[in-house]
Amino acid sequence: MAPESPADDWVTDFARVVAAAGGRALEAGGAVRDRLLERAPKDTDLEVYGLSAAELEVVIARFGPVRKVGARLGVYVLEGVEIALPQASGGVEDPALTPEAASRRRDLTVNALLRDPLTDDILDFHGGRADLARRRLRMVDGATFSEDPLRILRVVRLHAELEFAIDPATAALCRRLALAGVAWERIGQEMERWLVGARRPERGMDALIDTGAERHFPHLARLLGCPASGATDAWGLTRATLAAAADARVGSRERDWPLMLAALVAALGRPDVTRWAGRRLLARGHTRAAAARVALFLHGVDRSRDRAQAVTALVREQDAVGALDASGADRPAYRRLARRLDTDLLLRLARARHQAEHGSPPAFPAGDRAEAIWRSEDLLGKAPQPLLQGRDLVALGIEAGPEMGDWLERAFQAQLDGAFSDREGGVAWVRSRLSGG
Repeated sequence: MAPESPADDWVTDFARVVAAAGGRALEAGGAVRDRLLERAPKDTDLEVYGLSAAELEVVIARFGPVRKVGARLGVYVLEGVEIALPQASGGVEDPALTPEAASRRRDLTVNALLRDPLTDDILDFHGGRADLARRRLRMVDGATFSEDPLRILRVVRLHAELEFAIDPATAALCRRLALAGVAWERIGQEMERWLVGARRPERGMDALIDTGAERHFPHLARLLGCPASGATDAWGLTRATLAAAADARVGSRERDWPLMLAALVAALGRPDVTRWAGRRLLARGHTRAAAARVALFLHGVDRSRDRAQAVTALVREQDAVGALDASGADRPAYRRLARRLDTDLLLRLARARHQAEHGSPPAFPAGDRAEAIWRSEDLLGKAPQPLLQGRDLVALGIEAGPEMGDWLERAFQAQLDGAFSDREGGVAWVRSRLSGG
């Protein structure tokens, strides 16, 4: 069995109190699967049998506040553990269900395993342990699997996370399901778990095709068959970019989610502009074309305006690191780029793109140069800040208003050009221009 979860002691105590009240608490879902795979469980879910909702709340109240989440099916959260009553057909709580009947409503056999925290016994009613041994993702029951089409993306995510093969019958059923009625928030959550959490997110691209899920993402589906240098097609290039970007994740959702989204959509513009010029494959303007499609794609995944702006900027500027180096640009150009977007994310995306096109892991002098410049100026992942403020201009006799705004912008541009490097120098620069110098 895997190393214990930090919640294990608490879960055992909780299960004892449930048993004393006449019920039975069983660990369910991915935590049981992960233990058998000798992986530390990420999340702990408990199903409580034999107690009504009111009786369960009495037990929960002995350990902490009773907090129920979820509009359709009641789930309690305590100590980071999700606690629920077994679910019958139609999403109705039914404490009288047997563990076998309740587990039939689970999505995959490897997720339908149950563990008794008091005895450590594993309850396996659907061949989940055999499928773990075979490294196979297989649905428990076709009828119940179809009730939630989001399970298509769960199969995609687990294929990337566990590196398990997809059972042919399960893949065939996925191809008959549609995501059209699934809320975008749920789709986004599952995609985030895939791209940010899976060990090999590039395998999710394979699973999208195996399950037919690529048809639900038409902007991505256009990449299939589109020629791309260094890959079989733009789909393969995206797959390779995800693989390289995965190695650049830092374990922070706020940093990794925009990076992986940008890696996923970086090639979206290639079908719009790719053409052959003799024997040369050209894709001029693909970054602008891709940037124009980002908001459309994210509308079905993540509707955060800030995230859309950040990912759009990364996609639009994905070639900027190489272009600056190729043109021999000086530091002012790197400062201006740092003003437009997050340079740390851009550098990680640019390295992933370069690796995807040239093999693993190639030298990337353009990236090394950019990183050295941004580090030396403390601009890696930071935007340059203006040294002059309005109060500095007031002291020079410039009143608040449009004129002050113009002077502040002119001064900032001069700062980026290297005309001055501290506040005093900035004041002197403005004073000189006011006096006609």
